[in-house]
Amino acid sequence: MLKTGEFNRRISVLAFGKEPLIDEEGFSEKNWRVEATVWASVKTVQGREFYQAASPQKERTTRFIVRYSKRMDTLLKEKSLRIKYKDRLFDVKSVINDNEANVTFTIMTEEVM
Repeated sequence: MLKTGEFNRRISVLAFGKEPLIDEEGFSEKNWRVEATVWASVKTVQGREFYQAASPQKERTTRFIVRYSKRMDTLLKEKSLRIKYKDRLFDVKSVINDNEANVTFTIMTEEVM
C-alpha cells in the first residue's frame, strides 16, 4: 500500500481525440487531448535490451501508480491512451486494478521515442 506522500508526481492522461477538432481552415482533425491530470507514483522498470532489425534497442518501461476513482476506471478502459510526464510521452500498454481492490491502478507504459 502506498502512502499519500508517494503520489508526488503530476501526470496527464491523454486520449486520442474522441471528437475531432476543427482547425482554422475548417478541416477536422483528431489528436491527443488531456482527459485527466492526476497525482501518481512513478516507478521505473529495469530496462532490458532486445534486438530488432539487427541492432540493439533499449526498452523504456515505466510504471505509473494512481489512486482508484470511478472516473479513472472509465477513462483507463479507453483503447488509445498516453501518459504525459514532464516533457515525455508514454504509450499505455496495460492497466491493472491492483489486487482488484479498487484502491490503486498500475499503468504499465513504454516511452514514445
